[in-house]
Amino acid sequence: FFMTKLCLPHMERNNFGRVITMSPPISNVVGAFAGRTAYNISKFGMTMVALGVAAEYAGKNITGHSLWPATIIESLASINFELGARDAWRKATILSDATLAIISESKEFNGRQLIDDTYLLSKGLTEDDLAVYRCNPEVEPPRLLAAAEEDGSGYMVKRGSVARLAEDQAKAKL
Repeated sequence: FFMTKLCLPHMERNNFGRVITMSPPISNVVGAFAGRTAYNISKFGMTMVALGVAAEYAGKNITGHSLWPATIIESLASINFELGARDAWRKATILSDATLAIISESKEFNGRQLIDDTYLLSKGLTEDDLAVYRCNPEVEPPRLLAAAEEDGSGYMVKRGSVARLAEDQAKAKL
């Protein structure tokens, strides 16, 4: 919030700005909240910042959007927390490509809650084009995170200290 607040006067002065948060679409599915209320408050708050910018700066060539991956993204977090099999992951380049495309949109494209692959498909990519983002080129990753946000039935990740990862996994019986 504060970073956005500090950047907005500069964006307004330059008549251009794009606020893109890495946060999920706001869900109204009750099941999506089970066991992760605090997490949802923080993530949905980020989405609300983007939507607030979209509303407050509409028509000023400053837009706001949230962007969320459809599945787990290969990163040190997914590696260190052993977030499933690598076959279920995509490369981070899917997020950077989606971000670059969003930045290039006109000011009329505003206030969207986007899922990375769905957005890229809407821009003309095909399912075959998305294969370049797979960590395993032979396996299409399941849309674990998108499903969690869309219907509350998807993947739930419990996070803890990397230093205590093995202990946390034993307690959680993972």
